[in-house]
Amino acid sequence: MPSTFPKDLAEHVHKQLVSRKKQPPSVKVLTELFETLYFASLKREETQPISCRVAFIDRELPDPHPPGRMTPDRWKFFPLADDLPLTVRNLVKLSTAVDPWGSTLAVDADSEGKLRIWGLIDQSVHYSTYVFKESSSGPEMPGIFQALIQGTGEIAVYSTYVLLGSLKQDSLVKRQQRVFQSGPVHSKLMQSIKIFQRRVRNKVGTTLFDERGHWNDSLEGNWMSALCRILIGIHKYKHGGAVLLSDSAAGLNPKYALRYDRLADAVFRSSVLSIKNTYYSDLIHSDYLDEELDEIPTGLYLDEAVSGTELNDTNDELTGCVRFLASLSRVDGLIWLDFQLRLKAFGVEITVRDDPHKVVTAQDSHATKTRKLRLNQYGTRHRSMLRYCAANPKSVGFVVSQDGDIRAITHVGNRVVLWDNVRVQSLHNARVLPSE
Repeated sequence: MPSTFPKDLAEHVHKQLVSRKKQPPSVKVLTELFETLYFASLKREETQPISCRVAFIDRELPDPHPPGRMTPDRWKFFPLADDLPLTVRNLVKLSTAVDPWGSTLAVDADSEGKLRIWGLIDQSVHYSTYVFKESSSGPEMPGIFQALIQGTGEIAVYSTYVLLGSLKQDSLVKRQQRVFQSGPVHSKLMQSIKIFQRRVRNKVGTTLFDERGHWNDSLEGNWMSALCRILIGIHKYKHGGAVLLSDSAAGLNPKYALRYDRLADAVFRSSVLSIKNTYYSDLIHSDYLDEELDEIPTGLYLDEAVSGTELNDTNDELTGCVRFLASLSRVDGLIWLDFQLRLKAFGVEITVRDDPHKVVTAQDSHATKTRKLRLNQYGTRHRSMLRYCAANPKSVGFVVSQDGDIRAITHVGNRVVLWDNVRVQSLHNARVLPSE
């Protein structure tokens, strides 16, 4: 029975919240909440799938730890004139008005443990843009935790930027694979990123680059984020797709060959401008503002202002490039990029027909723990990517399935490795508790 799985998620989330020194509702209340979200996710409203975010937030003390300085874009809660019972029907109806990209429903339990929808919370858009890597910083979120309907039978629970756990149809997911942070996928991508880092250093000069010690890490993040944002964009279409990074045309039949270097160029210019703008800003603060001098050289002020404007414009360009590339996934076939993130073609068919000799699923980002994978348990898109990566060991493939999973594939040693539940958003895994 599907209703047993929300209970599994409830028990796991309860343990996580207790371990984080929070006072969560009972497992019974959590189970009822996740069951309601689960069954609502199976519905449609005016042919549209259901998607919404709820925050479990105490109406008597909705903001127990406000910051010392309230920024104008911080979230606020707005109570309904009459609260509503949290039922599948009410949730489905309200979901059309409460887009999780920018809004959150406020939910709590009454004295009898009955769940109630008591208000709406705004300004969630700033959280969403950070999680989806469209901004460099994000706010805290309201409530003890937040729960999100991500797709049919898919419920995810967060404590702001920490994934506490998720339910994907009939599977309880406790953590996501960090393949972009460590392991074989990371190592293969780093070969190109190191070239990118050297190019940026040469462009801005060693003096500016070495003013701060974090630029190599920041540039790595910029490059990885661009790739992740394409995968996120494909995921939003809910129809599946694939991205292949390869410098070889062997085994590929492009239906639409198209050279598109603009994403790579935008990532490069954004990184250069970020370093320059930071340098000018640091110089103004250290040499003039901190010294409390009355005047700032006009040239230096203009350098900071112009580089800041150009940086904002280039980041907008970068967003447009990501959306453009993600939209190419809407035709049959994969998106083919080289390792400099330059588009070679889309609608690409893989022509490799030989199955790999050994295929495994990784249980960690380094693939130190694996289990055997049967090719027939996956569809055509996955099988063809596994074949290609077996025949082209330097390549890295990503498959976004229609059910929402994002998987990474590459050749490691004498085997082809597949990673499930790849983390592409700006989120963190909750620590695994000893009992788990």
